[in-house]
Amino acid sequence: MSESAVEWPAVGLTLRVDGHEYPVPQVWIGDSLLAVLRERLDLDEPRDGCSIGECGSCLVTLDGRPAAACLVPAVAAADRDVRTSQDAAFEAAREAVVAANASPCGFCAPALTVAITDLLRRNADPGPAAIREALAGLVCRCAESGRWIEAVARAKEAGVGDGGTRGPAGGDSGEMAVLVIEAGETES
Repeated sequence: MSESAVEWPAVGLTLRVDGHEYPVPQVWIGDSLLAVLRERLDLDEPRDGCSIGECGSCLVTLDGRPAAACLVPAVAAADRDVRTSQDAAFEAAREAVVAANASPCGFCAPALTVAITDLLRRNADPGPAAIREALAGLVCRCAESGRWIEAVARAKEAGVGDGGTRGPAGGDSGEMAVLVIEAGETES
């Protein structure tokens, strides 16, 4: 059988991203949410840093909980609430990241925005150690943690996490959880 004759399993699905519904007619069942967001929906964010869940660059929220989009099968995100850092709910945190120059090159800014919003939603007044611990999963080569601490302070001043400029809700207290849906697993 020739390679061109092989048919890969594909499905049609609808993704709800940043409050908009996107029908995606042919998605290979092995495609990640990150691949579909970037390649099929042409979104610039989240970023693709490693594609194996190591760097945190592809952080989004899925039903209000942080998720590494490269590890979530697109089919597991169908008909669920996906939020990228481009969503209006992240505006104040995004502005804080820029004001603190917390991502000088800009590559990790989208993930940092999502992570800061999640941190402040769970912990309204984190100290430097808690900030470093919560953001430790994000790989950044051009900013020192002092800038990230300043970005969190600026986001807090702007009301992120206090109900004023709140990010997507969900989750509980503790360190940043990265949600990964295994094949066949359902979230209740």
